[in-house]
Amino acid sequence: MRPETVWRLEGDDFVEQVGRRQRRWPVSSLLAARFAAPIGGRRAVSLRFPRGRVLVVSHSWAGPGRFEDRSAGFSTLVRALALRAADSAPAARFTTTGVAAQDAFIWAVALLGGGAAALVLFSMTAGAAAMGIAMAARMVFLLILIFAVTPWLTPAAPALNPRDLPHGILP
Repeated sequence: MRPETVWRLEGDDFVEQVGRRQRRWPVSSLLAARFAAPIGGRRAVSLRFPRGRVLVVSHSWAGPGRFEDRSAGFSTLVRALALRAADSAPAARFTTTGVAAQDAFIWAVALLGGGAAALVLFSMTAGAAAMGIAMAARMVFLLILIFAVTPWLTPAAPALNPRDLPHGILP
């Protein structure tokens, strides 16, 4: 059986302990904290430091299909960490997980545009320039259709204020 993972704040350090093994990160070096959407009452936050990442969860595994609820301690720990990080790591970014639809569309447009350019280039080197240009024109038409939708897509969620985290992500 795997030893239990314990997270705590010790002075200015965030500590993760699994059995006898300990990992420490200075809170002042926190780069980002991403809160996962609650699933079945379980919550998680991913902390990113320059020397690694750590995932802090609100429930511990007690057996097949059974989880021990530690939401109260999880909430207290994460709120204390956020307050300490607000003072010592003001550049740390607090966000929720998920990909904004606008960002996904921009990536799709960039990849489709790169594919159209590559198609024209490769068709010219193969001696089939007319066919390549005709196919690339169809791909560019898709780009125009995709761009037409982007103004109605919601932008990425703004960064969260670490001094006032919403109750929706933490109980």
